[in-house]
Amino acid sequence: MVKTQYNEQHMGAAYGPYGQMTQAPQVQTMRIDDVVIRTVALVAATFVSAILTYSMVANAFTTNVRGEVVITDPSAVSTAMTLGGVGMFVGLGVILFSMFKPITNPIVCFLYAIGQGLMLGGVSAFFEVRWPGIVVNALVATILVFFGMLALYKFRILKNSPVFTKVMVGAGFGIFGLIMVNFIGSLVGFDLGLFASDGNANALQWIIAIGITLWAAFSFILDFDMIEYSANNGAPKKYAWAGAFGLTAGLIFLYWNLLRLLSYFQSN
Repeated sequence: MVKTQYNEQHMGAAYGPYGQMTQAPQVQTMRIDDVVIRTVALVAATFVSAILTYSMVANAFTTNVRGEVVITDPSAVSTAMTLGGVGMFVGLGVILFSMFKPITNPIVCFLYAIGQGLMLGGVSAFFEVRWPGIVVNALVATILVFFGMLALYKFRILKNSPVFTKVMVGAGFGIFGLIMVNFIGSLVGFDLGLFASDGNANALQWIIAIGITLWAAFSFILDFDMIEYSANNGAPKKYAWAGAFGLTAGLIFLYWNLLRLLSYFQSN
């Protein structure tokens, strides 16, 4: 009798007494809709923060009669560059962390989105001053490529596979290494000639830009496959943030490379 009462008391603490027991608490699982909602929120955060630095830089530059870009407000450009620099390093830190562990913390996801927005806003404004209309074209191209890849995956025209994953991951590390080497070289004043900063690209720079842009587009297949697999296999709801982070990072990277590629086209 004592043992029975002991069991009832301790079971009741977690599930209720015998005869009134409820099911054990269930972990909420992620759905594809959860990923969509979070992705929209992160993209919106990126866009809003980009408007801040875009407006600062766009109003600080103009072109003279010879078509040269002239700074009219150096302080605004300096502030935008500082914000963009902070955003760049925040984004780099989050990306490095995501290589070892999925990003499931919404605060980290939003820090990344806002940081990248601050960086891309200023850069986009400079490109727009130099090549009017390029930002809208890059945005439209990013949307079209994203939904094009989604359609190719949805209708199973493109599918993930172990070989595809190995190729994409290996190429991804190579691209990341290439970008980091170029970035470090630029910090010490050494131009490796991998990217054309003035838009006048040589053959190697065209190949690199096209190759990276194609990789950015095909990387969505990995994201779609991961999201679908996680949703179908009952992954915890927090992993919806990992899926949203992957899609947001992919969209930002694709936009950045399309912006560069379009600048090459307009300079030739």
